[in-house]
Amino acid sequence: MKSTSQKSAFTLIELLVVISIILIASSIIFIGGTGGDGAALSSSQRILSGLAQGARGQAILKNAETRLIINNDPDELDKYRRFFGIVYQGTDSNGNVGWIAATQGTYLPEGIYFDAATSEGESSGNWSSSANTMNIDFPRLTAQAGAGGSHEYLYYEFNSNGTSANSNAYLVLRAGTMIPSGSGAAQTANLTATTDQEFLRTALIFRRAGTTTPVTDPDAITLSSVTEIN
Repeated sequence: MKSTSQKSAFTLIELLVVISIILIASSIIFIGGTGGDGAALSSSQRILSGLAQGARGQAILKNAETRLIINNDPDELDKYRRFFGIVYQGTDSNGNVGWIAATQGTYLPEGIYFDAATSEGESSGNWSSSANTMNIDFPRLTAQAGAGGSHEYLYYEFNSNGTSANSNAYLVLRAGTMIPSGSGAAQTANLTATTDQEFLRTALIFRRAGTTTPVTDPDAITLSSVTEIN
């Protein structure tokens, strides 16, 4: 009688997803053990790098378009421009086709925000052009159309082969305070920074291959139009 044994191993894609989760977890631990806007900003960059690689891995794993999404609804002020998630195009268990949540969402540390005024949704322009937006009820598990939800999200997209659909676009993070203004349908919020926070910004550049390049030199990032106060 001949006995056989089977060995299971992680695929490259599974390893990418696992590594991304570890990066996110280690960043959260780092945040809990240190203080200051600078430390939070550095940790936020690591969190976003992990999420971007997780989105890329999900695109390859599912062979589907995948998006790294950013809350852009000022009615949800606790989430506005600091709550990120991953969705992919697919079919849910009920046969519905649309965008499906791959994560439950991740918050940046308090006081760190996505800087829409400086970031670029595509190579040709920034978020002021209203490009790269979608409405979705994240993280609802059933598939949703890109305009079928009640909350607006901005997004960076990965193609089904893991390459970036936003080649050389910047994702900029900045320290500051989100100040609400208006009410009802006119509700909005403005990112305000003190003089001490002027150079507290960092970025990721999305490369065509699907990787990201961190930018830590604030002088290499175009100044945004956020309000500066003394």
